Amino acid sequence: MTKWRALIAAACWCTAAHAAPFDQAYWIAVASAIVKVEVVRPGGYSVGTGVVVAPGKVATACHVLRGGQQVAVLHAGMRRNALTRSTPSADHDVCVLQVPQLEARPADVRPTVSLAIGEEVGAIGFSAGAGVHYARGAVARLHHFQDSVVVQGSAAFTSGASGGGLFDADKRLVGILMFRLRGTGPQYFSVPISWFAADLADEAAKEDAGADLPDEPFWNRAPDRLPYFMRANMLMSEERWDDLVDLLGRWRVDEPASAEPAFLLGEADSRQERNAQAVVEYEEAVERDPDHALAWSGLVRACMRTGDLNHARYAYGRLSALSAALSGRIAAEFPEVLQ
Repeated sequence: MTKWRALIAAACWCTAAHAAPFDQAYWIAVASAIVKVEVVRPGGYSVGTGVVVAPGKVATACHVLRGGQQVAVLHAGMRRNALTRSTPSADHDVCVLQVPQLEARPADVRPTVSLAIGEEVGAIGFSAGAGVHYARGAVARLHHFQDSVVVQGSAAFTSGASGGGLFDADKRLVGILMFRLRGTGPQYFSVPISWFAADLADEAAKEDAGADLPDEPFWNRAPDRLPYFMRANMLMSEERWDDLVDLLGRWRVDEPASAEPAFLLGEADSRQERNAQAVVEYEEAVERDPDHALAWSGLVRACMRTGDLNHARYAYGRLSALSAALSGRIAAEFPEVLQ
């Protein structure tokens, strides 16, 4: 395993949290759409998680199924054999199982792209050899990738929860738990529900579970083929600033309309206390994407550190319209912006 791949781990499970609206009744409600996925392989057996997303259909992570010969779904004490839908590509790492006679109410869904930075979410899935576990957290980043967004957040999970559900405060499914990165801060990633929506209308299925699923998922490729946001995340965590600058330069060339390279350069400059340069980078980011809440938040901080209170107040006003969570944190850190 390479150094890069050693930093990546398939999803599973962690600790619990209890607070309104993420109270016991909340977790009982969302758990009703969660199933355990059992996969039999030559000489082995593994457990993952799935979410009921339509009558008789379960979304899960393709890597849970890969190499499998038989798949079963467990729900409410009943075990049902499952069929996998034949997919042209497993790059997204989301597969839909067809489970005849499954009696489970599908989860209510909400478009992943409607999530806001700082919004509270709950992660739920099975831990290996144990029951359902859950964690409360918040959306930290929304990475634009392949016509949707990959969610990065702090709702923790580890092995066994791959294919589990990420739910909003109103108990709506907003993502499928997928992988985590080893590093500081919120490093738990979920993929968008739009990636399996088209599969719900497809009735084609096959008996063999996942022995011939093609391709490696996008998050488990060779280092030079990982998405830019993943490579940048790793370099930022390791404080490899020169390598990060080189990567962001290539990102700018490949995706000239993206605000992310400028935003991340601003973050790197800010962490190295180059606040005047950070202001320039954040300004470029919000010019490219006026709805980039994190860039506005960074701009407020950089302006406050350079003593430009008026500019900070302007940026705070723009931020307030985009994220109550981020603007609240800024107001607590710099009360002057409210005066």
